[in-house]
Amino acid sequence: MLTKKCGLILKFLLLPFVISAQFKTTDFELTGKVKSVQSVCRPYYNSGKTAVSGFLGHEDYDSVFLSFDKRRNLVLRENYLDYKGKLGIFDRTINQINPSNLIEKSEITLIQNDEEPRKIAQRKRYYYLKNQLIRMDEFNSGRTSDQNWTANSVYKNGVLSEKIYWMDDAVFSTEKFEFDKNYNPVSKKTFSNNGTAGLQIDYQNDKSGMPINTISQSTGLKTEEIIDYKGFYPSKITFKNGSEITKTVFYNPAGRVFEVDRINYQNQNIDIFKFEYEFDSENNWIRCEISKNGQKAFVISRTISYYP
Repeated sequence: MLTKKCGLILKFLLLPFVISAQFKTTDFELTGKVKSVQSVCRPYYNSGKTAVSGFLGHEDYDSVFLSFDKRRNLVLRENYLDYKGKLGIFDRTINQINPSNLIEKSEITLIQNDEEPRKIAQRKRYYYLKNQLIRMDEFNSGRTSDQNWTANSVYKNGVLSEKIYWMDDAVFSTEKFEFDKNYNPVSKKTFSNNGTAGLQIDYQNDKSGMPINTISQSTGLKTEEIIDYKGFYPSKITFKNGSEITKTVFYNPAGRVFEVDRINYQNQNIDIFKFEYEFDSENNWIRCEISKNGQKAFVISRTISYYP
């Protein structure tokens, strides 16, 4: 059986095989009956301001709010940015979960601190047959035009075989999936509507089926994600672009990130980020100090509420 961290890494690496947008508390490395999480990132030496660290689920946001139902499904996410010195909501995602505990609708509303009219930026609807996803309808609002997509999932012997993408009542592209006899993913190949090959992702697994290398290739470009393990836990993930290592992520024995080394393309040096955590009684971290090249850079604080 996979450990929690291995399961998280597996899901992260196999995103092309994840056919819904359903996330749970474990996907955010949260334990216990978590009801909500509010996290804010600030510069270490200026607690009166907010900042974007690019780490630990914040990505490009100063603050993030997550809300979960009692079945531990993510039902709400709000991303916040700095607007003239104050936090304002940038967008809101609402997920609806059906009685079978499967996601049936996900909708992103672009808010932008109400400085522009609100609009639905994306809407996805999911359709199942015997709890197996067979279709997803997706609407995206663009700057100049809107797009409507449909993705039909095809299964053979209960295993995903193809995803066929439609736009404007015509096939736009097809993804073909391959698994080994133990149902571990082997490859994902993308083809355009005229049959031209596009992105191909190959998965290499160890004898137990855990991923150790993911290779993506398209039009001569090649990227890799290589996992090293200590026991059942990943200890390091190396990201490569061609032969160049662009980022290395190190994990401690508990499965948490403690160091990230990545290329700074402005000076062609390696920036080294290190992470120190404080925890609550449920073993969820509530404060993380991030240093860059030996100097304190960011503090991420989290306020976590729990169901009784």
